[in-house]
Amino acid sequence: MSRRRTARRRGPHARPTDLVLLVVLAAVLSACAGEKGIARTDGTVTPVASSAFAVSALLAVDDSSNRIYVASESPDAISVIDGSSNSVVATLPADLFPQAIAVDQSSNRIYVASRHSKLWVIDGTTNSVDASIALDHSPLALAVNPDAGRVYVADFEGTLSVIDAETNAVVATLPVGQNPLAIAVNASTNRIYVATYGSPEISVVDGESNAVVAKVSVGELPIAVAPDPETNRIYVADGAAGSVAVIDGSTGDLLASVKLNGMPSSLVLNPGTGRIYVAEADSDVISVLDGASNAVIAAVAVGGSPRGLAVNAVTNRIYVARSLTADVLVIDGATNAVIATVAVAGASE
Repeated sequence: MSRRRTARRRGPHARPTDLVLLVVLAAVLSACAGEKGIARTDGTVTPVASSAFAVSALLAVDDSSNRIYVASESPDAISVIDGSSNSVVATLPADLFPQAIAVDQSSNRIYVASRHSKLWVIDGTTNSVDASIALDHSPLALAVNPDAGRVYVADFEGTLSVIDAETNAVVATLPVGQNPLAIAVNASTNRIYVATYGSPEISVVDGESNAVVAKVSVGELPIAVAPDPETNRIYVADGAAGSVAVIDGSTGDLLASVKLNGMPSSLVLNPGTGRIYVAEADSDVISVLDGASNAVIAAVAVGGSPRGLAVNAVTNRIYVARSLTADVLVIDGATNAVIATVAVAGASE
């Protein structure tokens, strides 16, 4: 499968950008799930392995600078890892209270959604705060479309805020469903995908009109989503069925359902290779799916209850934050071998 890259320049920190679709699984167990299952909006309870909803570490990668940002619920634990040396080289300012992290690779800005109803804008060159954007509610999920210059923040109340990356102004708000767990952007189609807690559907938002244009049924409990900008296929991790749904982004049709050995907690796609990586926290493995065949081609044992995932498409490195060990593993995408372990203070709680 041939793979292309897109580049865009914008703003005073303009630099080449490669699309990495990052899926951050929000920490919602205490607010929304019990030990035996999750309560849906219709009053029913779906049995779910509790390990699928433990608090996940937060990860984001900047392909251009080869920096990896990792955080936890701790307000003083956002570390910056250099991808060349696999070492912590800086920390972001304290008291950000991160709930989600995303990177705009075209401007070298890092966005941190705070549990204190703020969106922090960080300069990736100086690791200092550039701006603070007030939000109406506490955010759950965050994503960036660098090609469109838009930042998307979803909150507990089910509102998706659309922010102009140049002005830091909220330019639109729209309802997407209560407790949105994850947001992902397909910059090629300018579509935004939102997975909401307890719903068997994902919402599809048109980035031009800022309107929900479709609801796509994807299984029992979608908890993570990643579009492939090359094939326009949408990959959705099902936290109840233990599978990954493959959706045609043009029609909304289910193309395949890939069964996993464990229960997924997060998912990310490498747009350079078309491979999908799924963290299975209960079985301590990262499953590797081939986007061409829709088959599991490898299972990487990582231990430590893997939660957060991120990919550098330029270096073909996969980063795995482990909940139990306060570190980040580095996987070589060519060999599926763990090649480094980076200790990060406060990476999990």
